[in-house]
Formats: sequence, C-alpha cells, structure tokens
Amino acid sequence: MRFYRYSILLMAGALLMITLSCSLFGSPQATTAPEDQASVSTTGPSVPASPTSPPDSQSPEAAPENPASPVQPTEAAPASPTPPAEAASQPSNACPDAVCIQDGTFLLERPIGPDGRNTIDTSSRYGTLNKRTRLMYHGVQFLNSTGTPVLAAADGVVAVAGDDIQVAYGLQPNTYGNLVILQHSLPGIAEPVYTLYAHLSQISVKADETVQSGQQIGQVGMTGSVFGSTLYFEVRVGENSYDAARNPELWLALLPDAEGAPTGALAGRVVDAQGEYQAVSNVLVEPVQKSVQRLIKQLYLKTYLERDMQGLSPWEEGFAASNLPEGSYQISFWFNSKLYERVVEVQPGLLTFITFQVK
Repeated sequence: MRFYRYSILLMAGALLMITLSCSLFGSPQATTAPEDQASVSTTGPSVPASPTSPPDSQSPEAAPENPASPVQPTEAAPASPTPPAEAASQPSNACPDAVCIQDGTFLLERPIGPDGRNTIDTSSRYGTLNKRTRLMYHGVQFLNSTGTPVLAAADGVVAVAGDDIQVAYGLQPNTYGNLVILQHSLPGIAEPVYTLYAHLSQISVKADETVQSGQQIGQVGMTGSVFGSTLYFEVRVGENSYDAARNPELWLALLPDAEGAPTGALAGRVVDAQGEYQAVSNVLVEPVQKSVQRLIKQLYLKTYLERDMQGLSPWEEGFAASNLPEGSYQISFWFNSKLYERVVEVQPGLLTFITFQVK
C-alpha cells in the first residue's frame, strides 16, 4: 500500500514537470516554424526580380556588351571624320567583268588647236620606250612646228611656269626644257589633276595665274632633251610628280574619225590568276566590219613596259588607244604559246574595257 502511494506521487511529479516545461519553452511546433519561414525568405526572391537588382544586361557576366568595353569600340564611339587624304582619293573605275563599256574621263581639251596637228604621235604612245633616252614615255607628243600655239587643256591655275634646269620635274634636270604645269579641278574627279606642257619655245603665263580652257599658255618649241619641234604633254593625277602620270589618251577629248563620225576608246589589261599584270609586246586590234576597215586597218599596241605604270587608278589599265571608229574589234595576242582573242564593241564617246586572264 505504501509502495502504491509512492508510485502515485512519482507519476504526479512527472506530470507537473511536463506541464512546467511546456509553459516555459513552448510546443514542439513553435520550434520548427522559424526554420520554415527562413527557408521561404531565402528561395522566394529568386523567382521575381528584386526592384533594386540591376537587369541581366548590366550584370558582370554581360560586361563584354558594355559600350565602353574594348570588344566593340568602333560601334560605341561616333564615327570619326574621314582624313583629308582618304576623302580626296579617287575611287577605282576598273571594270569588274571581262568586258565593260563605261563613261570615260575625256575631260581635257586638246592642247593644240584645229589650226595645228592636234592628233598624238602614235609611234611614241604612253608607256612605250623612248629609244634615244631609254626612258618610258609618261605622256604623248603632238608633232608641230615651232611657234604653234599651245592651249590650256582645262580651266586651272598655273603651278609651274619656267624651265627644269634647276628643279627636275622628271627623272633628271633639263628633260622638259621650258614648261608649264597647270593644276585643275575636274568634274567628277576627287583628286587634283595636273597637265604638263614641255619643250616650249615661249611661255605666256606666270605662276599662280588663273587660266581658262583654250587660253594660249605658250608656243611649241624644242627646248630640253628633244630632237625636233614638238609639244610633249602629260596628265598627272593626285600630285604633281613624275610617277603620278596617267595615259593622256584616256583623258583627252575624243576626235571624230576621217568621215566626221564620233569615236570611242579602248583599254584593257592582261593579268594572271592572282591578278598580277603581265607584259605583252604585241596586242593586235583589228576591225571586224568592212565599214570600219576603210578607216583603220590594224592597230598594234603594247602593254605599258614599266610595271609601275600598269594598274593605276582610275582605270587600272595596262594598254589603251583612243579615237577608234565605232564598230566591232577583235583583240588578240599570244602569251606562253597560247592565243587569246575576244571581239568587243567600241561605242561613240565611251570607253570599252577588256580584261584577259592568262595562264
């Protein structure tokens, strides 16, 4: 009986201890609730973006797209102005196809008037060899008697009026003798164009003087390194230098043919598969139509003998001839024992350009 009472007292004491523990420390559910709340607050913001968080494009991972990044500096910065030298450069007019018929650059008047011989000497074309001096012709010749008026080929300003005894305007002094050089601004040509008139007997203008097209600037003579009376005429593009010379036949106004009909011009190049210009000593130009054969039988051309004279802007040609009557022409030559030929059309007032690719 005593043992039973003692057991009841122990049970009552245990119940009292449990009651006191619950009142002081709370239920087991209350102890787990803070952990659940902490889990929600940690994972919840990953779904909706925080108002203060930067957008993904500005995150460190997206830094290469930042305009200030060195990855694309030219797109981020405003375009800088084109340097004057680039702005003045003359774009190429070179034919991208095997044959092109294009507007030419026949912008210069003949430096000899109709009362003189205003046709060029075809025995000394641009790019051929002067057998006496062993130098390349960088211009063309108008064979005329001493005293024949020499005319400005276009409106311009006198850049040089004098001689080349002290200052060499070619490879060496006293080549041109008395000379005049004019600077022109021609329509459609971004670069300045210079015309040179050499071997003059008299000079009629002074440096820095403004002249008009067709104005007399001197007279034909035979000063400098030349035998016989002649006007030597050069066209220089971009700068007044010997190496800037271009073929005047592609710049001078075209003359009518023997029957008074307008003429055209022909130019071309011979290149290999890599685009390297090749030398051909005999390019035969033959008219196909009988009506044209009455005016011109055959024409023999050479590619410019000096390699640096081939491929220059704006036409990038290797040979050329002007004042051809309208009609069909067969162009042919032999290269490495193979015959190359093609028939092209020459049209009035236009330039026919042909490209041959050889092996």
